[in-house]
Amino acid sequence: MKPIFIRLSATFVAALLLVAATSGPVCSEPPAVSEFDFQRDIGGIFTRHGCNATDCHGGVKGEGGFKLSLNAQYPDEDHRWIVRGGGFQVLTDAAKGEERPRINLSDPAESLLLLKPTEEERHGGGEVFKEDSPEYELIHKWIERGAPLSTSDRRVARLEVSPSLVVLDRPGSQRLRVKALLANGESEDFTDRVAFRSNNKEVARVDAAGMVQARAPGETAVVVRAAGHAVSARVSVVERVRRMFSDIPSRNFIDEHVFAKLEKIHVVPSAGSSDAEFLRRVCLDITGTLPPPGRVREFLADDSREKRDKLIETLLDSPEYVDYWTFRFADLFRVRGGRYYDWVHENIALNRPYDQVARERIAAQGFDGASRFYSMAVKARPLERVVSEDMRVFMGRRLDCAQCHNHPFEAWSQTQFWGLAAFYGRLTLTEWVNPADSQCVLDDPEGQEIDFGMDGVEELKFIKVVHPRTEDPIEPTFLDGRTLTPEQRDDPRRVLARWITEHPYFGEAIVNRIWSHFFGRGIVDPVDNFSSTNLPTHPELLDALAKDFREHGHDLKRLIRSIATSRAYQLSSFPNDSNSSDAVNYSHAQARPLDAEVLLDAIASAVGVPMRFERALPFQPTLTAYAPAGTRAIQLKVPLNYVSRFLEIYGRPFRNAVTERDSRPNLTQALHVLVGSTYTKGLSREGGRIDALLEAGSNDATIIEELYLSTLTRFPGTTERRGLEAMLGEGSTSPESRRKAIEDLLWALVASREFAYNK
Repeated sequence: MKPIFIRLSATFVAALLLVAATSGPVCSEPPAVSEFDFQRDIGGIFTRHGCNATDCHGGVKGEGGFKLSLNAQYPDEDHRWIVRGGGFQVLTDAAKGEERPRINLSDPAESLLLLKPTEEERHGGGEVFKEDSPEYELIHKWIERGAPLSTSDRRVARLEVSPSLVVLDRPGSQRLRVKALLANGESEDFTDRVAFRSNNKEVARVDAAGMVQARAPGETAVVVRAAGHAVSARVSVVERVRRMFSDIPSRNFIDEHVFAKLEKIHVVPSAGSSDAEFLRRVCLDITGTLPPPGRVREFLADDSREKRDKLIETLLDSPEYVDYWTFRFADLFRVRGGRYYDWVHENIALNRPYDQVARERIAAQGFDGASRFYSMAVKARPLERVVSEDMRVFMGRRLDCAQCHNHPFEAWSQTQFWGLAAFYGRLTLTEWVNPADSQCVLDDPEGQEIDFGMDGVEELKFIKVVHPRTEDPIEPTFLDGRTLTPEQRDDPRRVLARWITEHPYFGEAIVNRIWSHFFGRGIVDPVDNFSSTNLPTHPELLDALAKDFREHGHDLKRLIRSIATSRAYQLSSFPNDSNSSDAVNYSHAQARPLDAEVLLDAIASAVGVPMRFERALPFQPTLTAYAPAGTRAIQLKVPLNYVSRFLEIYGRPFRNAVTERDSRPNLTQALHVLVGSTYTKGLSREGGRIDALLEAGSNDATIIEELYLSTLTRFPGTTERRGLEAMLGEGSTSPESRRKAIEDLLWALVASREFAYNK
């Protein structure tokens, strides 16, 4: 074993021993029969041996006609399929085929539940345990006693794994220990009763006993599962032990968390970014706009210590900030209408608390503002899609799979999904004289108009949603099983909106999403896929960000300010020899491709002439209309209304679903850079930057400097300057050839990776 230890003082060791001596009993003995718990004990056997994993009986349809719930999440269902038998069907609650029990109460040894895993009868999974094993004995005794669906106060409340962060060099190893905290307050050693799995076996492997073995430098998680519960430990494998760097100053709590982890995993952060690097990065991240050359010169010449903080405040108070974050939230909120866009714009301009914005959007009724989301959603999306998208946007969880069956990978049941869907079940769209302009969104208790949900039953008119498997009506039900009181049933979406914005998931989801925008990846990534296997790289940092966000009134500007002023955000993008392979711990800035709209606006800014956006007029094809002069791509309220080959090629979404941009370069983009009108005719438009420089009689050095400042937000290096001056001199045999050489230089700059990425 070669784990990396931190030297502990004698006082600290003594304190640990004292805590261990007073922390409650730890029991490694199997439970007595009188303390039997079906989920913990029988379900625990299934989980330990992988019988209820997704690739076995825990899959959506089960395996070999036998269905178990994933990780023994639903013991009632497991008990039914064992004791009553029958095959599971996804679309109906009725059993498929003969309901043949998988236990034999009169002769337990003849039970399929024992014959299959011991391979007395043919078993696709092979031998799981032997007849003389503790597992066999426990299941046999359970059947002897009538196979009860028993619960006890010794059921598991939660799991703890130690150490929670493992740091190894190669070929180091470390044994994980797992403790179960029971409902009665006791604790029990569960190390030999859980299943271990590494999320990345290339970095580290783990065996059935919890021994982690380093394989290659990197970071992963080891997921630990017991029946109904999961916990994880993060594992970092380092190339070599490096010096400590506790002397790196922190500007706020973000730095404390980021640098503390870097020190633990022996990764040294990069140096701070240069002023030019920071200026371009922060302007694009906060306003989606390149700074003009004059502002670049001014900032780089300023030698005050507060200039970065002052710049951040200037950007946060700018109209460009409002336009850019309206654009970002228009993507998130799926804005496809002008009045809906205006509502988002107003909220950003006023910096309204985000929880208020979310409540208004979820509970929206009426004609204007956020209700326009539902006026389009009612016709464009089925109920289940609206539900799953709202859970992704506001809670960061993907419940999509649970609409048809229990989630195949997570602890989300189909009943939970449709319980949430029932909150939307009375959503109604009332059309007046002009359906295009006069659609009223409301919650209708009688369902007399165009209903969004399904028909209810006569005695429960407020219920409009039925369970697709059981076909029973479902009341609006929270994830924890609570239903609405009679007083709350008049306005169920308003109650749901309050519950969502007060749930811990809400704060986690938005701070993680905003963090991802500034760092190129979320603390949980993808940002809307929080799950038991997709774990936060910095759980304490995520908690601290969410806590700070809640305690300061869900203030988006404050959150952005905290991130932008942190030293972690302001690190250079140039790696050192310790962090060159790090992509998850924020030890250096990551290069991020500009979104289609931001890139197009940046090109227009470099050229010095605004783009023109042609408006699509499907019912008047002979007419041509344009967005108002000076409109930027990020200001287009409804992307679907404007024709742009460039935006299409670079992945502009049409906001008909939760936006997932594909930032990977492709062949079409490469061809467009070579022959597309944006990069050919567009760079030499009349009245642009090149015209202004030539009309002013600027020399080559001035032109080179101006083009660098307007595109890369920096001065050219000495070598660059000399080479380009020579190139322009050689190509300047006539005014026409000189202009062509300057256009070629501008093309080379805007076609470069340095221009198309923010780093």
